[in-house]
Amino acid sequence: MESSLEPVVETARNGLPTLRLAGRYVHSRHDPAREAARAMEELARRDPPAVVMLGLGLGYHATFLLANTDQTHIIAFEPSQQIVALARGAGTLPSGTDHTRLTVTTTDEQLLAALSAHTAEGFAVFDLSGRTEGDDAFAEARNAAQRFASRVEINRNTLHRFGRLWVRNLCRNLPQLANAGSVTRLRDTFEGFPVILLAAGPTLDQVLPILPEIAQRCVVIAVDTALAPATRAGVTPDFAVVVDPQYWNARHLDRVLLPDTILVSEPSAHPQVFRAFPNAVHLCSSVFPLGRAFEMSLGRFGSLGAGGSVATSAWDLARLIGASSTHVAGLDLGFPGGRTHCRGSFFEELTLALAHRTAAAEGVIFRYTWGENAVPVPANDGSTLLSDRRMAIYRSWFTSQLALPGAPFTASVTKGGSAIEGVESGSTEDLLRLPPRRAEIDARRRILVETPATDSEGRRKLLLEQTVAIERTIVDLATTADAASAEIERIRTHHEAGRDVDFSPLRPIDEALGSHPAGAIGSFLVQEAIELVREGYGSESIAEQIEASSALYSGLADAARFHAEELRQARDSLTQVSEGQDRGL
Repeated sequence: MESSLEPVVETARNGLPTLRLAGRYVHSRHDPAREAARAMEELARRDPPAVVMLGLGLGYHATFLLANTDQTHIIAFEPSQQIVALARGAGTLPSGTDHTRLTVTTTDEQLLAALSAHTAEGFAVFDLSGRTEGDDAFAEARNAAQRFASRVEINRNTLHRFGRLWVRNLCRNLPQLANAGSVTRLRDTFEGFPVILLAAGPTLDQVLPILPEIAQRCVVIAVDTALAPATRAGVTPDFAVVVDPQYWNARHLDRVLLPDTILVSEPSAHPQVFRAFPNAVHLCSSVFPLGRAFEMSLGRFGSLGAGGSVATSAWDLARLIGASSTHVAGLDLGFPGGRTHCRGSFFEELTLALAHRTAAAEGVIFRYTWGENAVPVPANDGSTLLSDRRMAIYRSWFTSQLALPGAPFTASVTKGGSAIEGVESGSTEDLLRLPPRRAEIDARRRILVETPATDSEGRRKLLLEQTVAIERTIVDLATTADAASAEIERIRTHHEAGRDVDFSPLRPIDEALGSHPAGAIGSFLVQEAIELVREGYGSESIAEQIEASSALYSGLADAARFHAEELRQARDSLTQVSEGQDRGL
């Protein structure tokens, strides 16, 4: 995407180079460096994790931000290769733009990759208006940044809502970690086989009557919500994918027992999930620090795509096992016909159960579908359907993944769901024309189910040792955070009494917390307090600094004690299992 505008470098009144583009100046004609400093000083004070800079110019703004922040990573989007070359030649950027906290992108693909790599903790956007005004090349970049901002916000809200549940579930699932294999074991195990991926959108109903015939020809991967409808249709999925930690999500497996199905799950899924899959569990790597700490002793499980929906992980599993093609059914990402799920799913049954004479099922569905800022979007059959902001993030994930080199062919065989750029139009007739391969599929799946994936006893001992070690360090973290809380309260008392405030006694405690081996684990649950500190420090208000610090220290101590209690229970559980194994129980 190359801009057609012709840039010209001129000399500003103070002797520095400045940039003129299409008759207007991108930087000041008098002092471009000072202008950039004024524009960026507020961002520099905040020191955000990342800044998406739309328009590079000659690099004055990026250079100031790099020189005046400690952590900020800059993603500069500049579609004109000529302007990038001018910036490098002018000496107004770090040498050759090789600075470790600066990524210069010139294409949409490079921008998407940089956003994925550097914006997990959030980011700010700076628009160099003198460069971007009137240039349509920045429209998609701005939209991409907005989509990623929405994704980061959703991730932050998800962490706030489920963080403690993830920790609790993981600790209670530790015996499962000893028995489970890793998803890396599944790589290319079905190379060259077509896959039917079952999501539980309303359009799944279209394929359920002929699903047994399709299953004769395809590896069947089902997300949790689609498992019960698939089994009622007479099909036992080869793989089930579960990543949600909530109890209500585990209810999709009510009265389901699938000894021949391979479960692929996140380690913090609800413990009840694992009861339905007694013979084959494969785990993907955890996305939070406590899970990663346990993987340090067991080895990494391997990652699956995490686009916010279980369907994104299921699609990436199809890619991992080597699918020749992936055919999705029920991947609606919207509400076709005003419905939320296919018939027979737990959510639909729950909706009907909640309905009564004054709140019929249609009313329950209406409130659900309109409760997330519902908007009409194009459907894959040429019509429209209602969708919402959350599902727009999922569509964006699929589109970005399908645009990558080597992405597998993906087609939707059901009609009426959201149109997803990159997902082709397919049909069930296409699948029924494929040759039957069920005997081959079953043989490969049986090997994975019947062959032990791990040395369970050895892994259990490693987990017990790691649990004891983490529990010890997390208790020490709580003690250190308590000491910091006591010191900040002493500072608060001095300030409220009108006495001089001295933060220096906190420095050694802050250094201890910053380098603490359990610091990442504890801080996982105090992201709101961390954001408060980012806003409070640098503020001219001593009271705001004190309040921000107090929230962080008390929150960190509370989070550490929560981890310690869950780890204690996990230690007891692992000990009981090991003692039972020793007695041959």
